[in-house]
Amino acid sequence: MKLVRNIRVLPDKVSYGMLVKAYCEDGKPEKAIEVLGGMEKKGVEVTTIVCTPVLNCLYSKGKNEEADRFLDWMVERGCELDAVVYNLKISNAVNQGAERVKELIEEMKNSGLKPDTISYNYLMTSYCMSGMMEEAKIVYEGLRVHGCKANPATYRTLVFNLCKNGEYEKGYKIFRDSVREHRIPDFNTLKYLAKGLVEKKKIKEAKGLIHTMKKKFPPNLLNAWRKLEENLGLQSTEEDKEVKEATA
Repeated sequence: MKLVRNIRVLPDKVSYGMLVKAYCEDGKPEKAIEVLGGMEKKGVEVTTIVCTPVLNCLYSKGKNEEADRFLDWMVERGCELDAVVYNLKISNAVNQGAERVKELIEEMKNSGLKPDTISYNYLMTSYCMSGMMEEAKIVYEGLRVHGCKANPATYRTLVFNLCKNGEYEKGYKIFRDSVREHRIPDFNTLKYLAKGLVEKKKIKEAKGLIHTMKKKFPPNLLNAWRKLEENLGLQSTEEDKEVKEATA
C-alpha cells in the first residue's frame, strides 16, 4: 500500500488536452493558454489537436489579433496547421468577404491540404451574405469537381438564402437535390420554403415538399408538418394524388 501511495501520476498530453478544452468551453482561453505554457515547462508535447480549442475560443470571442498571435505561437512550436485549423480561419473570415475566404482556400491548397465541404460551405455563405446568389450557386455546383459532397449545412445555407431573396422556385430545386442526396436541411428552413412557395402560388410544389417531408423526417416531427400543412391550407385531398406520385 505504501508503494501505491507514493506513486505520482504525471499528467500527459491527453490530460492537459482535456483541461485546455474545459477552459475553452467555459470561455476562458487565457487560462487554457496558461495550461499550454505549463505543458511546455514540463516537457509535454504541445500538439495541434490540443491547441485547436483555444483558437476556436479566441475566434468565437472576436479576439482576432490574439488568435493570429496564437497561430504564430503554434507554428513556432512545430504545430502543423491542419484542415480543422484552416476551416476555423476561414469561418472567421466569412464576414470579411468572399475574396478573403478564397485567399485562405488557396493558402490551404498551397500548404498541401485539400479544402473540404466545410471550406466551400463558408465560401458559399460569404457569397450569400453579400447577396451574390449566382456565385454561391456556382460554388455549390462545383463541389463534385473539388471531390466534395454537399451536406445538410450546404443545402440549408443555399435554400435559406434563396428564400431570403424571394427565389423560392430555385430554393425548391435545391431542396429536391437534397432529397436525392439524402442530405435534407432542417425543419425551420423547409418551413420557410413552404411558406414562400404558397405566397408565390406554387401550391403543387408546397404540397410536394410537405408530403415528402412527412415521409422523410423522424416521427416526432410529423405533428409539426401536419400543423404547418393545416396552417397553409394544404391538407391532402384526393386531388393531390398526382403530387404524391411525383414526389414518391
